[in-house]
Amino acid sequence: MPRDVFIPMAGVTEFTLGLGLVWTPLIRRLSAIALLVIFTAAVWPFGRVDLIGHGLIMAILLAVAADHSRETHFLPEFKAKIRHIPAGIAAAFVIYGSAYWGLHFAFYGPDGYVAPPAAEKTTHSHSPEYPHGPQAGDIGAPPSK
Repeated sequence: MPRDVFIPMAGVTEFTLGLGLVWTPLIRRLSAIALLVIFTAAVWPFGRVDLIGHGLIMAILLAVAADHSRETHFLPEFKAKIRHIPAGIAAAFVIYGSAYWGLHFAFYGPDGYVAPPAAEKTTHSHSPEYPHGPQAGDIGAPPSK
C-alpha cells in the first residue's frame, strides 16, 4: 500500500480506536485489544525502537483490556445508543482538531514559526556535484580528498 494512502488511514484508525477507549466498557476493551494488535504488528517492520516507544502505552492497553468493570461513568446516557457513535467521533474530531490547531496558532503565530536562514556549516567540500563526498555506489565520483 502506498505510504501516502497508509499514513492517513492509520491515523484515522488509531484516532477512532482512541475514541473507543472512552466509550462503553465493551468498546473500550475491543479498542484496547485492536490497538495492542496494531502496536505489536508494528514491531516487525519498525523494530525494537517502536516497541520501546509504545511499551508503556501497550502496558496500559493491557490493563484496559483486562478491566472487568461494566459501568460507564462519562456520559452514560449518550453512550447507550449506537446512533450516537458518529456524533461522538465528529465531536472528538472537532474538539481535538480545534485544540491542536489552536495550540499551534498560539505557539507559532499566524505565519507559523519561521526560523532564521541556516548558515552553511561545512568543514570541507569535495565538489559542488558531490558536496558530501563519494557515496557507496556512486559511479564516476571523484575520490575524497
